[in-house]
Amino acid sequence: MGIAFAANGHAVRRFFYAIALAALTAGSAAAQSADKYPERPIKIIVPFAPGGSTDILARVIAQKMLENWGQQVVVETRPGAATVIGTGAAAKADPDGYTLIVVVSNHATNPSLNPNLPYDALKDFEFVSLLGKAPMVPYVNPKFPPQNLKELVAYGKTNPVPFGSAGIASMTHLLAETLKAQNDIKLMQHVVYKGGTPALNDVLGGQIPMTFGTVTQALPQYQAKLVRALGVSADKRHHAIPDVPTFREQGFDIVVTEWYGLLAPAGTPKPIVAKLNAEMRRILALPLGERVAAIDLQPSTPDELRAFIKSEIDRWAPVIKKLGLKTQ
Repeated sequence: MGIAFAANGHAVRRFFYAIALAALTAGSAAAQSADKYPERPIKIIVPFAPGGSTDILARVIAQKMLENWGQQVVVETRPGAATVIGTGAAAKADPDGYTLIVVVSNHATNPSLNPNLPYDALKDFEFVSLLGKAPMVPYVNPKFPPQNLKELVAYGKTNPVPFGSAGIASMTHLLAETLKAQNDIKLMQHVVYKGGTPALNDVLGGQIPMTFGTVTQALPQYQAKLVRALGVSADKRHHAIPDVPTFREQGFDIVVTEWYGLLAPAGTPKPIVAKLNAEMRRILALPLGERVAAIDLQPSTPDELRAFIKSEIDRWAPVIKKLGLKTQ
């Protein structure tokens, strides 16, 4: 019995030694892979139509990655289903660091809208870095009568007001629904778009009178007086539109910001995630020009981004339930 026990003991030690060796080898291989990364083009998925703030930010980041690493970085727009189409594609991609996705608030609100998502918002991704935040603005066609939020509320109680947003339970949509609910504006009706740009185009064309978008979304059109801004959803006036009063200044206690984060498929090697995180920190410290000037750029650690998105899921779940929002 003693001999058998000793033999079994040796076998157990050999087993655990083999496991430790395999883990060490895998870690070494991952580190070597990160040293060489990237060796081929990288794809960044944007789950919206082209031209919106998410697309603009992704393209600026892609250009800076190209300049630093010498590898092509392709931005692929995959709009639809309130970002579920693009996000689902990213979740199923090979976890090798060559497919990334820029997500926004929909990533935290979709789990409450749809219990049958084709991915898990937390478990199916590696979290690279927060990229930035931006407040929202109700942008209106210049021919639309209301000049401020109080006039909008009064107008919306007696007149139909179709409004566009970047999608169901996007932060732009949630801002509009919060304003509606707090002021009993039943005649404001949501028109769903596959991104902020198509909604803005319809405001410019007069098909709808207004849209809720990020500051960045219509900044050039605002500066050209092609749209008016009725307010900004920040806690203080925004540097890009300093003449526009906040919601709170106008008597509406609403502060909401859109956010942008970079994710990779779950299983992407940690050394590659760390290398991407360092690259985001480098890029976000650079002067990136007027195209993203209205976004308050701010990186984070991977753990900070994961914790932030988890907190956003928890924050908006009861709001979505109270508002009765569902996928269409």
